[in-house]
Amino acid sequence: MSGPLRIAVVWLLVLSSALAVAFVSHVCRQKYDQLTDLEREKNQLQVAYGKYLLEQSAWGSLQRVETMATGSLNMHSPQPQEIMMVKQ
Repeated sequence: MSGPLRIAVVWLLVLSSALAVAFVSHVCRQKYDQLTDLEREKNQLQVAYGKYLLEQSAWGSLQRVETMATGSLNMHSPQPQEIMMVKQ
């Protein structure tokens, strides 16, 4: 190989290497953006799940169940004379 041909080959290799670095950097930035978006979504889902758990515990509290039973269904705790023991 002559001198100018070697220089041209080396120049093409350097140029292709620089383009590859630029491309990989671009892809890396895209993936990092996707990662931050997914982490943000994960945090929002965790907050929503926490709110759901709080709401679930509020709706299922014993005080609320007892209030609904006495108010809506006209239920009451049994008196001692209303309790029957069943023996086999």
